[in-house]
Amino acid sequence: EEMLAASTFPIKPDELILKCKKFLASNFGVEDPELVAEDFRFVAPVVGPLDKKTFLDAIGGFQIKQAFPDFDPQYHDFRVDPFEPNRVWLTARGRGTNTGKFADTVPATNKEIINPPQAVSVTFNEYGLVTKYTIGYVMDREVGNTGGLGGVYGILYAINPNLLQFPEAQPWTPSPQYQIFQATAGPAAQLFKQGAKVAEDVGLFKLAEDIGLTKILGDIMSGSEKKK
Repeated sequence: EEMLAASTFPIKPDELILKCKKFLASNFGVEDPELVAEDFRFVAPVVGPLDKKTFLDAIGGFQIKQAFPDFDPQYHDFRVDPFEPNRVWLTARGRGTNTGKFADTVPATNKEIINPPQAVSVTFNEYGLVTKYTIGYVMDREVGNTGGLGGVYGILYAINPNLLQFPEAQPWTPSPQYQIFQATAGPAAQLFKQGAKVAEDVGLFKLAEDIGLTKILGDIMSGSEKKK
């Protein structure tokens, strides 16, 4: 509160939150493009940055209200960032029933979607125009039926998991490299700790210092670095 009180940003927190809610209610600027600055950027976890025209065309084309007439975004916990006093943060969940076509092409499925909680932010310039919008940053991927995905990809996965087959639009799965790391990192670390403890117990570290081995190894390493 002290940081916000000391802020020089001309728009006060309460007014900024109202502007944020107005932007969200306008279908993210689709219904009122004048709310959006010309240097606007949309940034999601795997989408963007998108400029104003690209973003508004995309969002308008999805026709979310037609696809989910009863959709409730469940916005809550609005607050102004004390470190960026021109930025409003909030949490979105969201649920609705797919009773209409998505993007006027994907047939209705009558499935209910339940989104996981997602961090959302709306950033403004000193004139009160939106310069940046972020969404899709999932807080708990075990909530809902979107496969842990946020944003539009989560919605599409919930109504048809096979619609988009690229990895970014599918639930997260560990890569082969990460699986190997998980399988070996734990045992290797434990083995190293056990070896270090044995060496300490039998006095190998002190012995190495007593006979000058520590210094010799240090000189060798230094010499190798100089040659590089």
